[in-house]
Amino acid sequence: MRQKQSAADRTFTVFAYTFILLFTLFCLFPFLLMIIGSFTDEGELIAHGYTLFPQKLSLDAYKAVLQSDVLLSGYAVTIFITAVGALSALCISAMLGYSLANKRNVLQTPFLIFCYLPMLFSGGIIPFYIVVSQWLHLQNTVWVLILTLLCQPFLVFLLVSFFRTIPEELEEAARIDGANEMRIFFQIMIPISKPILASVGLFYALNYWNDWFMGLMFVDNEKLFPLQLILRRMVSNMEAARNLIPAAAAIAVTPPTYGVRMATTVLTIGPIVLLYPMLQKYFVKGLTVGAVKG
Repeated sequence: MRQKQSAADRTFTVFAYTFILLFTLFCLFPFLLMIIGSFTDEGELIAHGYTLFPQKLSLDAYKAVLQSDVLLSGYAVTIFITAVGALSALCISAMLGYSLANKRNVLQTPFLIFCYLPMLFSGGIIPFYIVVSQWLHLQNTVWVLILTLLCQPFLVFLLVSFFRTIPEELEEAARIDGANEMRIFFQIMIPISKPILASVGLFYALNYWNDWFMGLMFVDNEKLFPLQLILRRMVSNMEAARNLIPAAAAIAVTPPTYGVRMATTVLTIGPIVLLYPMLQKYFVKGLTVGAVKG
């Protein structure tokens, strides 16, 4: 039979659910304000600011954003680099993390130091630009948007922490059966590492989807611009055009600058937000497993 809760337990339950509900509304409020602001008339935004209940709605912001011919190519480029980059980075990081966690690796300590140092120091933007553009000749190619973000040391150490929690008896049993390192990794380690792989993959996907700086540095061809860079330039151009319009003409012709900011944010985060529910069941488990041993 179900045990009856005491008055203190019921009070705590009500308080906990109330707090969670208020916190959820607090988190959802910026998203609601952003979505409604993207459909609000520009004059309404200038006069009254952002509100949940605007008096006048408009699609001018989305018309201004979607009329660009390079927007679809930007979506295609960003989807490509997100898919290919996240899968490639996940594969390389997983193999590196497994190697660093394996005690049989005689170069474990030097490799750990080699991976840890980039978290503390960097060579600077100018040497990085020279290496990528003049030595590797990746400028104005789609691969510069992928290879420059291919490995993140923090995520590698997250994988190392997980692989160290896997019992060594699994590897020893596989080696007794004649399995080599590649077979152990792909047929044993990968299937039992789905939680951490999903979490790390989501981090890599977010990193690739939100990146615009690499495109700004290395890409001049508009057909290779990622979505974030296109939207950034679009907002900057509208703000510049708004500043160039004389005060008398600004009354009649007003670029939807404020609405465009909200519309570009909605178009930017929309697709990647849909990825999270598919990986949610792995996300929390992947981040917490290996953090506490026992």
